[in-house]
Amino acid sequence: MSNVKGHRLIVNLGASQVRRRLKGHGYGVRQIQSAGRNRAVVIHTATGSHLTALVELLAPFAERPTADDDEPASPPQ
Repeated sequence: MSNVKGHRLIVNLGASQVRRRLKGHGYGVRQIQSAGRNRAVVIHTATGSHLTALVELLAPFAERPTADDDEPASPPQ
């Protein structure tokens, strides 16, 4: 499977629930992938106000946004 370009937002909801919440909004969402039980990855290209709206919509369930590269996150200090 090819790697989809975009930023990733990890959400503590199932993929089908995320699809239902985002249906009709757009916001540059390219793909929603399952990342295990009750976890999904939203791959998006949202910027500016669309990014703000997307994050606000999924804020209660979001873990952390990541860049499109797969660099490991640095531990908090």
